Amino acid sequence: MKLLSIVLPCYRVQGYLRQCLDSLLDQSFSDFEIIAVDDRSPDNSGAILAEYAARDDRVRVVTPPQNLGLGRARNLGLEHATGEYVWFVDSDDWLSEGALDAVAGRLRATEADVLIVGWDRVHWDGPVDPGTAEQTLGAAPRVFSVEQYPQILNVLHVAWNKVVRRELLDKLGFAFEAGWYEDVSFTFPLLIAAGRISTLPRTCVHYRQRRTGAITRTVGDRHFEVFDHWEHALALVDRYSSPTPAVRGILFRRMIWHYLTVLRHDAR
Repeated sequence: MKLLSIVLPCYRVQGYLRQCLDSLLDQSFSDFEIIAVDDRSPDNSGAILAEYAARDDRVRVVTPPQNLGLGRARNLGLEHATGEYVWFVDSDDWLSEGALDAVAGRLRATEADVLIVGWDRVHWDGPVDPGTAEQTLGAAPRVFSVEQYPQILNVLHVAWNKVVRRELLDKLGFAFEAGWYEDVSFTFPLLIAAGRISTLPRTCVHYRQRRTGAITRTVGDRHFEVFDHWEHALALVDRYSSPTPAVRGILFRRMIWHYLTVLRHDAR
């Protein structure tokens, strides 16, 4: 069994995909597989994936019969994953040098169910913002639960900064929901359910801030889907655990912060 399965959904990322794949395959750590989901992308993403799969057997390509969307494409990749841990990497981002070695070392040292890694933000016109979560990640105990360190709920609620024990996802019967903001109903229930959380306060992911093509720069009614995902997230939280009033308070404040962030974002 590989230590790590990297699930990589791909849709309209032909301009970024090679950099992402190279950043994975050029790592010194090699005990991993890439499950690349060609989500019926209308550009050359599928051809790029086929090229890489032909020359490196760590890359496996899965193609659904029709476009699934990000959440369900991740589910499909998860079905094909065989590693002890799963990392849902976004195909327009890329990993830093040495990231996989650092992740593997931390996982082996802590036996964590969820490892939260650091990142920076790389803007399309060049500027780089250091990871804003490094202080929170660095201040965390070596291994903890949400009840022991509830501040972890304030870290950016995305799938790509979390490496997750696959057995935990299987035990929970977890699946990503369809639609925008699907990371909300992944992150918070997962962290609540995890008995052992650890952090890696170094930049592992270069988070690309795209000029166009991201939902954060799209005007439309689909932003109202954020309500559905928070409702689903809180229902799963209650299914998986009985959080304390303090944890519920942080979740509520995080939810309101998220609603207001979407509301006041001019590009949305």
